[in-house]
Parts: sequence; structure tokens; C-alpha cells
Amino acid sequence: MRTALVIILFLLLLPAAVPAAEDLPYPFADPYRATVLGTPAKLRYRFEDPVRPDVRAIRIEGRQVPEVFSYSRDMFFTTALQNHPAPLMFVIAGTGAEHNSGKMAFLTQVFHEAGYHVAALSSPTHMNFVISASEHRVPGYVPFDVADLDRVMGWVREELAKECEITGYSVAGYSLGGLHAAFLAKRDDETHEFGFKHVLMINPPVSLYRSVTRLDSWVTGENLGRTTVHQEIEKFIDRFSDYYLHAEVTDLDDDFMYDMITDFHLDERDLKTLIGAAFRVSSASMIFSSDVCLRAEYLVPPSHYPLETSSPLLPYARQAFDIPFQGYLDEYLLPYLRYNDPTVTRAGALWRSSLESIRDWLEKADKVEVVGTRDDVILDAQDLRFLETVFGDRAHLFEHGGHCGNMMHPAFVRAMKDLVRP
Repeated sequence: MRTALVIILFLLLLPAAVPAAEDLPYPFADPYRATVLGTPAKLRYRFEDPVRPDVRAIRIEGRQVPEVFSYSRDMFFTTALQNHPAPLMFVIAGTGAEHNSGKMAFLTQVFHEAGYHVAALSSPTHMNFVISASEHRVPGYVPFDVADLDRVMGWVREELAKECEITGYSVAGYSLGGLHAAFLAKRDDETHEFGFKHVLMINPPVSLYRSVTRLDSWVTGENLGRTTVHQEIEKFIDRFSDYYLHAEVTDLDDDFMYDMITDFHLDERDLKTLIGAAFRVSSASMIFSSDVCLRAEYLVPPSHYPLETSSPLLPYARQAFDIPFQGYLDEYLLPYLRYNDPTVTRAGALWRSSLESIRDWLEKADKVEVVGTRDDVILDAQDLRFLETVFGDRAHLFEHGGHCGNMMHPAFVRAMKDLVRP
């Protein structure tokens, strides 16, 4: 129950598009607070004529899906189409995020308002993508994930071409989706399948491994001391429950969540714990779905199969939550990669999942732009230097905003729209 409440808490913290009263400066200089709180509802970008997106589905016929995941047999995605010929913008979600999550819904509106047909795709690390569309069903290795995205984008293009005129293609993504966008663009330069005109990386990591290791450290003794992450989460839930009981609440909206987190007076340690725990929730879902799909027996012992829709899943969720990405890498992902190719090394796998591996191409790829922040909490000094050096004036970095915290601020939205004008 507490795990479910934690997930609800983090979902509520993902803001939706609410009209902004004024275009005021972004309010948070603290990158951790910015990452958790995002852009306050009253300061967000205002859409002049919001579109109503459609949720669609694609099914791979004959694909084997475990009964416990029967509800996720179809691959879902979101579209927002123009009523006239226009280029198509593919938008790739961040780690563990769904096609219609808060940030993705906002970006769908941004790019539609900019003049694009929009197709928003879940991250290859999201449970539905792993179950319904992934070839290997072992997410987290960028070459595999990008190949899956490329294949799915081809299917989506084929579907949409039946009902609208597409005049060109571009791709954007935030967080891990931003890194994926860069690799998709390089792949496209070799295959010429789409001929992307614009490639927009929004708050991307430079090294997937360095960024997730940083996030993982915030739910370990390095940040928590002798307290366990489960104890910390219980404290947050207790504080949330007490606040809710004593507050005059009419709706669990963004204003309520903003007021609650602000009133808690969370310090840096608390904010890091929230950010790290949110990542672990996404990671746990990814690991569990892969394990069950492959019957790898990493989390679920063979005697517990087959899992059914009525099977209790909380014990597996708690176990998966405790697995750091490094554990998943060494105990699950690398053995799978070596099973397919015995020459794979740990260093090589990590290298191929970083922008550093395509540095030479990125330096010359004028169509690839970066928009982000200098205080992004998933980047270290080395990563920031990489972005500034490799992209030069194609790196558009705001001073403050943390990780995607200022994405909904008007100045950030205008920067995104300016960089991808059709």
C-alpha cells in the first residue's frame, strides 16, 4: 500500500499544462528543489488553442505476452495531428515515462502549437514498451533501445500516413529520450529512412551510466546515512497523510502539491531522496517487466510461474526497488549481452550508451540542438563541459531549472519552439 502511495505521489508531482498568468522569471535557484517542484502552475506557458490528443495502439501479431501483462499487449502512443499538411515530430519520453505522462502531454502541445503533427512515444524503459514492442525485452542498453524506437517509429509513420499528409520528419526527447534522439539521428544519417530536419535533445544525460549511478547514490547510505530508503519513504508518506488530514483540501491538484512540498521545508538530503526514489520506482518496473517476459528468474523464482492477473506482485516490486542500476547491469543486462555476443565488455557496453561514443558525429551534426540547464542534477562537471564543447552555440543552457524543472516555463518553451521551426 505504501509503495502504491509513493507512486501516486510522484505521479501527482508531474505537472500538467495550466495557463500561466504572467511570464515571470523561473523561481528556483536550488536545482534539487527545481527538479522536484518543476514550474509552479501559475508560471507555466499558456497554450493559445490546446489540441485534444488521441491515444492509439499498435499490436504485434503472434507476440507472446505473459498473462499477468495481458492488459499491456498493445503498444500505446499519443498523436496530435494538424488539419493540414505538416512535418511529423516524434517525441521520446524520459526514463520509465509513458507516452501521455505529464511532461509528454505538455511537449505534445508544444510541438503541435509549433506547427507539427506529433507522435509521442513511451520510453523503451517503460513497462508497456518492454512488453509490447521491445525485440530483446532487456531495456537500458542504448543500441537495443534505439533499434526498437526506430522500428516503432516506422510503424507509426505508416499508420499516420494513411490519414494525414506528412511533409518531413523531426525528433525530440527529454532526459533519456534526448539521448535516444541523438542516436536515432545518427542512425538515420546512415539509413536515410526519415531524413530528420531537426533533432532536439531536452535535458539529456551525457553518460547513461554516470547519470543513473548519481541518482542511485541518493537512495543509499551515501545520502541517507544509517536510515534505509524504505524508512525515509514511510516518513514522507506519514507527513503527506498528516498534512492532508489537517489541510483544507478541495482537490489534489498542482497547487496543493506545491504548497505541501513547500510547507515541508525539505532540505537537500530530502529532495535527493525523492528524486532517487522516483528513479528507483521507474527502474523497478522496468526490471520486473523484463524478468517476467523472459522468465529470467532474476526476481520471480521458477516455482511461481505462471504469474496471473490475480498474482500478488508487491513482494517482487519491493525486491526490484532495492536493485541499483549497477546491480541490474552486472547481474542481468551484461550477462544477456554476453549471451548474444561473448565479446561484449562492461566498458564497451557503457561506452556505447553514452554520447561520448558518437562525439565526432555530434560535433558536425548541425541539425542536433540541446536545450537544458547548467545546474541539471543528472550531470556532473565533466558532462557539462562535454555539452558546451561538443555543441558550442547549439547548446542552449539556462542557468537554473535542475532536471526538466523549468521545461514548462515560458522562456524554455520559446527556446524549444525557436529551435525546431518547421
